Amino acid sequence: MFKKTNPQLSLFQPKVMFPEILPDGDWSNIYREKIYPLINEDIFKHLYHETDGAPNKSVRVQVSLLIFMGLETYNWREAEFQFLRRIDWMNATYTPFGEANIDHTTLFKFFQRIKTDDAAYKLFKNLTQTFILECGVSVRKQRVDSFFMYGWLERLSRYGLLKETIRGFLQNLRKQKPGLYEQTKSDLSRDYIESGFDLTEKDKKKANRKILEMARDMYLLKSAFENHSQVKHYISFQTLAQVFEQQCIVKPKKDQKGEDKEIICDSPNIEIREKPEGDKIISTPHNTDAEYTRKRDQKIVGHKGFVTETCEPENSVQFITDANLEKASHPDAVEISRIEERLEENDTKPEKFYGDAGFVNGESILESEEKGISLEGPSSGRAQSFEQFEKKDRPLDIADFKVEIKDNSKELVVISCPNKQTPSSQSRSKKTGKLLAHFDNKACQQCKLNSRCPAKVGKRVSTLTVTEEQYAGAARHHKYMGNTEYRKECGIRAGAESLVNEIAHGHGARKSRHRSEEGSRLQLLFAAISCNVKRYIRHTVECVQNQGNFIEAEV
Repeated sequence: MFKKTNPQLSLFQPKVMFPEILPDGDWSNIYREKIYPLINEDIFKHLYHETDGAPNKSVRVQVSLLIFMGLETYNWREAEFQFLRRIDWMNATYTPFGEANIDHTTLFKFFQRIKTDDAAYKLFKNLTQTFILECGVSVRKQRVDSFFMYGWLERLSRYGLLKETIRGFLQNLRKQKPGLYEQTKSDLSRDYIESGFDLTEKDKKKANRKILEMARDMYLLKSAFENHSQVKHYISFQTLAQVFEQQCIVKPKKDQKGEDKEIICDSPNIEIREKPEGDKIISTPHNTDAEYTRKRDQKIVGHKGFVTETCEPENSVQFITDANLEKASHPDAVEISRIEERLEENDTKPEKFYGDAGFVNGESILESEEKGISLEGPSSGRAQSFEQFEKKDRPLDIADFKVEIKDNSKELVVISCPNKQTPSSQSRSKKTGKLLAHFDNKACQQCKLNSRCPAKVGKRVSTLTVTEEQYAGAARHHKYMGNTEYRKECGIRAGAESLVNEIAHGHGARKSRHRSEEGSRLQLLFAAISCNVKRYIRHTVECVQNQGNFIEAEV
């Protein structure tokens, strides 16, 4: 049952009982006066029943504790332990002596309650907007970066994946259906629920043989329970069936008449796929949302976080304006459009948006332009080598051609090639919508630049195929490589690297504490809230100190 925090102050609060127990400039005083009242409990009201159930613990206190966990990277039990002993935490939350008791499971259940809801994002939005307005922060310029949030389990080998998946299902089956478990375990090749369970096998031949045996066991379990009215709904069974489909294949056998048929027997003909198949490959049965990906020599199982902050040099403090988490293989260039939409909805839309080459390409440049945002940074898909770019014999691209962009339609028109030859005709392909610019074939064959030109020389005409997105990406590459002042301007994006370091290591967002993507996303969101709270408190303390120094100087 939802119950608002009682506004009545207690005489047993630390600040009332011992007024000088904390200095006036302590962070907890700023938090209780400036931030604690901003936590709007009504946005969490719909998560509770109106009349039934015991009254909830104070939402403001629980939210505050989640923020404190992000400030000091505590886990659930540590937060429970610290709340009983930290006078600054009690002071910040108006908690009297003797009432600073909250069970870690209560805090965790509150986290679970809000992880699939947008209430936490609304809180982040409201706090950020208030901080920006009060501190006079400009959102005209912003920068974005991404980082990997590691899953709480490492990626398992195929041997470990099959073994752990079967073990997880059998443990659940033994708990829910002991009789079925006893009937089933004798048909398997081994006892999967045993002490000293090992997920590795160093002997490669032995490992391959055991993998095949485990694949047969998975097939046996899948066939036995896929039509069971209750077991088929177990998440552990659904994971087992999905892992089997991704990793294994049942080969058809030929009967005596020569017709192919799938044999369902005690020893089916099962083979291990050379590569797993499926849209979302499971790397570990304990965290099916975590994906495996590689970035150069870095191997990651987990998710990708995106953080955006203001970067106007004149700002006295910068704030995080957006935070989100997606699967590890999610492209930066796809997310940039979603980030811009969220910023516009939150009334923090920038005029200039700085990103690295992962975010910037021809398509994202034009999409941002349509929203009234200038996306700045080097274009992706091109080597940022000045030696290669300045070579006289480098390959030409569409940006070397003279073109014109129509004001109304924003369509591309080719004026001339790098050798100043005008196209004989140009039109749009009906199938692809791309611009086809045709040039005189003989002139192109005799041109000294034909070996470097992107136009394809045919039997009758030479054709340049191009889109507006390709031109935008190529033009950005030329601007970045050829304009020193523009490169210096884009250098402001490098500050996002320190933001990632601050979020990942300073606020515990490098490694997920949760098995689901929703839990990991909420962990990142509270890390961003904690970072903004920390920056706001520091800025407030500096303003008070500067004001005191100014008064002393006048006296």
